[in-house]
Amino acid sequence: MTIDLHHLLGPSGVRAAAELTGLVDAGSVGRWVRQGRLLRPAPGVLALPDAVQNWPGRADVATHWAHRDGGRGWLTGPGALALWDVLPDPGPVVDLAVDHARRAPTGAPPWLRVHRAPVPEYGIRADRPVTMPPRALVDAWGWAHATTGSPTAVEVARAAVIGAVRRRVCRVREIRRELRRHPNLPGRAALVELLDLVEGGCQSEFEIWGLAHLLDVPGLPPVQQQLALDTAVGTVHFDGGWEAARLGVELDGARYHRQPEQHEWDVRRDAAVVARGWVTLRISHRRGHDDPEACRRDIAAAFFARCA
Repeated sequence: MTIDLHHLLGPSGVRAAAELTGLVDAGSVGRWVRQGRLLRPAPGVLALPDAVQNWPGRADVATHWAHRDGGRGWLTGPGALALWDVLPDPGPVVDLAVDHARRAPTGAPPWLRVHRAPVPEYGIRADRPVTMPPRALVDAWGWAHATTGSPTAVEVARAAVIGAVRRRVCRVREIRRELRRHPNLPGRAALVELLDLVEGGCQSEFEIWGLAHLLDVPGLPPVQQQLALDTAVGTVHFDGGWEAARLGVELDGARYHRQPEQHEWDVRRDAAVVARGWVTLRISHRRGHDDPEACRRDIAAAFFARCA
């Protein structure tokens, strides 16, 4: 009789070895492993070969291994952030936080990264145990800035912090509270700096870059970030502005403001701003980076014209 291994291992293609040997004899399991029909990607875990080629299957391997023999473990880092809908893609690596009683398995697959540290709070996403967003952000940041990290990982970690706060998945103060639990975190100073900028109102990397390279204009008073103005369409917040000149500056990101519905809203918003006697100066992502000096000249000219 031919046994359907996909049926035995379930939709994920991953199962605890103890569960499987409770359904079929250990000799059959050993034969399937020798034949390559099953893999042992971690101690006490069996998986179909295809299952470990994708992140969900790898995540199930990691959690099955972590929870064997009464242990505990939680997905964290980029994978957890993807489950919290902060990142679009978890990436190839599974980051796993475990309690101090559990050590990384000998001969662990290269896609499994184990971190031993307390996890005071956790949640369940897609039926998987995950760290809460602040912890996942801090873990992703630390690994990105470690010696084994990469510029791409740093970029992803920064985008995750900005996006999580902008979309209100978590607050800056919650990330700061988690950060205090990690005094030796790689790149800690850079994260503190980023949190200061985000807390000040920056909602994108372009806004952060623009604050230093576009809105710091020689001869002008310091710019006020996220300057609020009540209008007929509600309270609007300029990326930067000067109340004395009734001048607001918007830094239009490369993607966000290309959307037709966003363009329509920008037109309505700018009209409502004009009705209040203010002017909006918009700087595109491309022009800001291609010619920042010309952008600063435009801002200065608008400021002095409005103050005349």
